[in-house]
Amino acid sequence: MTQFLQKYADKFVSKWLILVLDIFICGVTFTLASLLRFNFDLIYINPNLFKYHLVFVLIIKFAAFIYLKSYTGIVRHTSIEDAKMLFKVNTLALGSLLFCHTIAWGGNANMFLHIPISILLIDYFISSFALIFSRLLVKSIYENILGSFKTNVNVIIYGAGYLGLMVKNTLVKDKKKKYDILCFVDDNPQKINKTIEGIKVLSKKEAIGNYIKAITGSNIEVIFAIQSISPVRKTKIVEEFLSHDVTIKTVPPISQWMDGELNINQIQNIKIEDLLERESISINNKLVKQFITNKKVLVTGAAGSIGSELVRQLIKFSPSKLILIDQAESALYDLETELIRMGSATLLPNIRVEVLNVTNEKIIEKLFKEELPQVVFHAAAYKHVPLMEKNPYKAVKVNVFGSKIIANLSSKYGVEKFVMVSTDKAVNPTNVMGATKRLAEMYVQGLNRHHGNNTRFIITRFGNVLGSNGSVIPLFKKQIESGGPITVTHPDIIRYFMTIPEACQLVLEAGTMGKGGEVYVFDMGEPVKIIDLAKKMVQLSGLSLGRDIEIKFTGLRPGEKLFEELLHSNENTIPTYHNKIMIAKVMAEDFDILSASLKQLEYILAKMDNIEIVTELKRIIPEYISNNSIYEHLDELEESFPYTEVKP
Repeated sequence: MTQFLQKYADKFVSKWLILVLDIFICGVTFTLASLLRFNFDLIYINPNLFKYHLVFVLIIKFAAFIYLKSYTGIVRHTSIEDAKMLFKVNTLALGSLLFCHTIAWGGNANMFLHIPISILLIDYFISSFALIFSRLLVKSIYENILGSFKTNVNVIIYGAGYLGLMVKNTLVKDKKKKYDILCFVDDNPQKINKTIEGIKVLSKKEAIGNYIKAITGSNIEVIFAIQSISPVRKTKIVEEFLSHDVTIKTVPPISQWMDGELNINQIQNIKIEDLLERESISINNKLVKQFITNKKVLVTGAAGSIGSELVRQLIKFSPSKLILIDQAESALYDLETELIRMGSATLLPNIRVEVLNVTNEKIIEKLFKEELPQVVFHAAAYKHVPLMEKNPYKAVKVNVFGSKIIANLSSKYGVEKFVMVSTDKAVNPTNVMGATKRLAEMYVQGLNRHHGNNTRFIITRFGNVLGSNGSVIPLFKKQIESGGPITVTHPDIIRYFMTIPEACQLVLEAGTMGKGGEVYVFDMGEPVKIIDLAKKMVQLSGLSLGRDIEIKFTGLRPGEKLFEELLHSNENTIPTYHNKIMIAKVMAEDFDILSASLKQLEYILAKMDNIEIVTELKRIIPEYISNNSIYEHLDELEESFPYTEVKP
């Protein structure tokens, strides 16, 4: 029925029918105005003269309707603009009638044009009201009929400002659902108990008490319609509402609205990422600009979560050329397509995209020789802990020797700065992936002090990144969409989180301030319990834990820690000018000794024996103690027997 009304409303109520109805209303209001003028005493009204006056008024008003085209508006969408148009029509008609009254003054022949001014003024106000009221009446009837077939949704709008009003108007216009706006909620005490378009503004406490607690079993949505609010405050408010099992939705920034108008489809469930955000990071754009502008910049792992965001941010600082390499062909193609779509088409002649593996030294050196990059961001790595636990060969090949190749070539071809993206899993590693990243850190830091090197090598170390490929949040989203269960490895597991743009901004800032040899660690905020993250995502999806979806504990995965660290037990930090970036006091290894150890590891790697590979990793990195892994027995052997070096 709803679709029928929406489809055929324009056909049933044509603009010509509206014009006829408007003329009819004008006829009725002029008659009423004449009767009111003489207190409904008919003896003062000349029927013969009245009919000429009526026809003349209708002709004038018909001409005004035609001239201003007021009848072309869609009645069911009548707005303040339509009311203004009807006032213009009546004002134009009144002006024309007064003009005719003036020129007909004193002439008997023109008595048919000489309508008393008092009647014209009375008619002006009555007809204006009647014309507007008729449209609003039709709109109201249409909306009531349409509303009777809609799904009812109770809504509380958090924010009684301009954005909240826009949300309210957008909800009212929705064709599929009937939104009952219960109230506005605002933190400003001056707005409390006032009304906005007939809807009362309440405090948060009153809204929860009067509606959320009082209306049990009802479907209540809280739409967050405030833009300028700190992430901490926003999270606190949302969590308070979530504790009462209501659905929380949010509105995108005004800059993302289509043609300056909010679309109902843009009002969506709030995302867990929104609640994990911290205060926005401010970086010294001036220094970063000096660091990047007019430089040739190479990004390895450019198609990954961190690499691709680095590329997006680097473009803003106008490098002379970007060289992007990754072994993932499809993801690299997607990035190139995105850059074109972003409006970076003018830069494309200065962007080189290559499908390359960082372990292929000959091809990588050919690229370095051709391009001579001045800045290198090394983000290429295998990062998935369980997979690398099964594939130590691949982890060492890419994370250690791939990093070694890129670092050596950077030094050989005079790169000014080399910035390596590392991980908190490199600290006191309990898995192969973390151990390989730590060994790569050790080599890069050692190379910085090597006597034949002029490149400044910098390491950045941070924790989990929200929404990155294979991270926990996309996994939970898929599990929720499929009806569960949500799999959590352990009830006590905690992790640090950071948004991708936030991480990349800090990488750029650290790369800018680095003098060479530093290991930068980032302020990751407070750690988050993964079980709490899962519960909150269920609530944000409008589901009930235990009733709609379950959480299942699967046990720690091979090599997984209950909590991650950003610093080794022997490390301390030195503050920098940026309050979220610190320098870890990490003792650099002797480069010659480390090079010899890597030659030994390379010899063992060629045999592709996982046990031997991991054993050698443990020898080079004494703090590497396996956890929940098939390699745990190697730690026991290491304690019992001294290691015997294998010569190639």
